[in-house]
Amino acid sequence: MTTESIEKDGRIEMRAENLRAGMRLGPIFYIVEPEQINAFASALRTSNPLYQGEAALAPPTMRLLDYALLIAHHFKGGKGGVHAKHRCELIEPMRAGQAIRVDGTVTSTERRRGKFYFTLEYETRDATDDRLLTRQAITSVLLSPEGALT
Repeated sequence: MTTESIEKDGRIEMRAENLRAGMRLGPIFYIVEPEQINAFASALRTSNPLYQGEAALAPPTMRLLDYALLIAHHFKGGKGGVHAKHRCELIEPMRAGQAIRVDGTVTSTERRRGKFYFTLEYETRDATDDRLLTRQAITSVLLSPEGALT
């Protein structure tokens, strides 16, 4: 990582030479808003009553967004990546109004078949009592600044 790659806001450029195994991302904190749950459920085109109202539960796939939040909190620029593999363990649903903490670690990086792969493993927990809600791992192929597979 070069000094030029560190942005004024403390984030570093999203590129292969700045990703390494053992790199910790987070924590990030947020409150699960009922409006977010409603909008996500609407995008899923579901009218499941569990995802409605002030006491709504978050659809399980809504937490895939935590991956993007961790990346955006730590890295700047780049075109992101293409998901190659995903593993998710759902322990307990998130609820409207719940305070959340997300921590992640880049567990592997490698070049294979001319492409750069990285795996981010992360956990979502209740921020008040540290209860584990989800555990996930996503392997991505990093895109070049031009948007091509690296």
